[in-house]
Amino acid sequence: MAAPRASTSRRATVDPDGSGGGAPWWRVVSPRRLGWEPYINLVWLTFLVFQPIFDPGATALDWVIVAALVALFLPIYLWTWARRGEAALPGIVALAVLGFAAAPLNTGATGFLIYASAAAGLKLPPRRATWAIAAMTAAVIIAAVVSSVPWPYVLAAFMPALLFVPLIGALNGMYGVRIRAAERLQRAHDEIERISAIAERERIGRDLHDLLGHTLSVIILKSELASKLADTEPTRAASEIRDVERISRRALGEVREAVGRYRQRGLLAEIEEARSAFDSAGVRLEIDLPGGTPPPRLEGALALVLREALTNVLRHAEASRCGVRLALEGRVWVLEVVDDGIGRLTSTGTGLSGVRERVEGLGGSLELAGGDGVRLVARIPARTPA
Repeated sequence: MAAPRASTSRRATVDPDGSGGGAPWWRVVSPRRLGWEPYINLVWLTFLVFQPIFDPGATALDWVIVAALVALFLPIYLWTWARRGEAALPGIVALAVLGFAAAPLNTGATGFLIYASAAAGLKLPPRRATWAIAAMTAAVIIAAVVSSVPWPYVLAAFMPALLFVPLIGALNGMYGVRIRAAERLQRAHDEIERISAIAERERIGRDLHDLLGHTLSVIILKSELASKLADTEPTRAASEIRDVERISRRALGEVREAVGRYRQRGLLAEIEEARSAFDSAGVRLEIDLPGGTPPPRLEGALALVLREALTNVLRHAEASRCGVRLALEGRVWVLEVVDDGIGRLTSTGTGLSGVRERVEGLGGSLELAGGDGVRLVARIPARTPA
């Protein structure tokens, strides 16, 4: 039974327990929020119709029981999948109880236990999920042993649950661990970005204060002086106004220069920020710069390539190690980024597309290869001056 995908950005407004924050119930359980997997998994409810179809003694009442069981199951099931973490525990218990209670009426109802096991593995913390799945498996065994019906019927009723309750529970448990780890990593990335943005704003504020504080004070003083001298000493007042104009133009140039520095960060700055993010994510980052750093006219483009490549490693690679090498080979600067992740290529994204255009605009090339991890190689001609 497939597990729902990890949370997406569309779910950011949902309460932490998944309750929907007062949203209408049809929105809380809609495929737009839950994804299609929980609905696709409903195909296993077809087990409920086996008994009415293949039992020679089946009557119309058996079909009524099937309809009633589906009507009871669906709201509990969707409520459970809409919850996050331990908030789903009441629904898991309700699914298991419904499966045991309805099994004497329809053997296919034991499939509800498989749904409960899948939810337990995905939603609950590993230790509690293990106990819940073990308890359901033990309950299935006990119910099969103490049942008074003939063994062929016992096997038909309980064997699927006995096989799939522990199996599906374990598989979804492993998937749930990965989802929660990915969510923790994403929260760490978001926090790093938030703190970095705050630090950057504070740094820019300090820089602009240092840059303009004294200059603006001088402009104010000279403007006040020119205003006072306008009637008595117009020549001196005009001189002060010219000074104000000169100082203002110089300040404008300094601001433009500072903004230009903010817009284009160097390779070393990108590496230091990336090292902090990789350390927080538990990924080893290895840097090799045998050729030093390129000239400023190329450093901005290579820094952009490095930033996009390392961002993709953190977001998509699921890697434990990433290596970066920048060297001057002949008359070409070569930047290589290699990870040991799952080898998922993201070359169609707008980020790498923009990077490729920037590199090709400088007469270079960008190569991306998957397999055992991803290998990105950017080559940009050094263009030695004439």
